[in-house]
Amino acid sequence: MGDLIMKKLFLLVLVVLSTVTFAESDFYINPKIGVDIISGYERTYDDNGNTLLNSKTKGFGGEVAVEGYKILNEHIDVGLGLAYQVHAGRKHFNYKSKVDTSGVRYRSIPVYVTGRYNFISNSQVKPYLKANLGYSFNFDASDLKSKNTLNDRIEKTSIKVNSGLYWGVGAGIEYKNYTIELMYAINKCKVSGSRERVDYDRITLSVGYKFNF
Repeated sequence: MGDLIMKKLFLLVLVVLSTVTFAESDFYINPKIGVDIISGYERTYDDNGNTLLNSKTKGFGGEVAVEGYKILNEHIDVGLGLAYQVHAGRKHFNYKSKVDTSGVRYRSIPVYVTGRYNFISNSQVKPYLKANLGYSFNFDASDLKSKNTLNDRIEKTSIKVNSGLYWGVGAGIEYKNYTIELMYAINKCKVSGSRERVDYDRITLSVGYKFNF
């Protein structure tokens, strides 16, 4: 019930902000693509408190995003964003039990409010600070898979995840409408029917282009 109320309130805020933000001109759209250069998950434990999966990740993680901004003044831009995120995989090997564990990897579509603080610069390189706050729709979680390396026995557990808060902070530079950003962000996430959290945090390097209207 609380999760549903949170979704409705956030969507209402988005509708109000979109009406105010894009009612006039002086806005721009900034599509971009990013790669997670450092990432990690919340640890996953079994019923006895033993680590099934640690925080380490492996493989690709990244996102494609589109953000629209209204220019309020020479320093501040505010707007809305939408992203499709593929989180990195995860794997853990227990040297005691000789069990190789993987899975509980999911994808996210965050919808968020975003803001930029632009620093005045006489050069063509314009630095800025940035923050995102929104709601992450998490889905497509992979099965928890455990393989005993001594006898090759494999056990699979189906996993479903809940949606949750999304936020990020970072900095970037703009050069001739090209943007480069370095962001720390986190998707809050919990396994359905469990107290186990599988939050995903990372530092993402992204490149985009600014279309002015």
